[in-house]
Amino acid sequence: MQLIEVSLAAVLLTAASGGSLQLWAASGGQQKQLASRSEVEERIELDRLQLQARWRQAIAPGQTCSAVEEQLEPVAARIQPPPQVQRTLSPASDGRGLEVVWSGLEQPMLERQRRFTAAGLGLC
Repeated sequence: MQLIEVSLAAVLLTAASGGSLQLWAASGGQQKQLASRSEVEERIELDRLQLQARWRQAIAPGQTCSAVEEQLEPVAARIQPPPQVQRTLSPASDGRGLEVVWSGLEQPMLERQRRFTAAGLGLC
């Protein structure tokens, strides 16, 4: 082999190895982002389930729906959201129920919104 052939082979090998390494690193970064997003989604779901369970424990059955809906926000405000999750509580626009919005602290594009009513929770 001549020197030019060896040099060309070395350049091609280096370029192929570098490209492969860049693809591997990008794939690893995407996997980390997906895992982080999945973890935040699981924490949001856990918080939703905890809210529903706490409402069922804290609110006595047999009350009128309007009386129960007034208690939803104060009960939810006493429960801390999981780490990496921000929870926003607001009364529904029509006055019936509570709007809960969850978002990831590190991933602001990740957002979940749910409306809870006393009747929907089976509390009245």
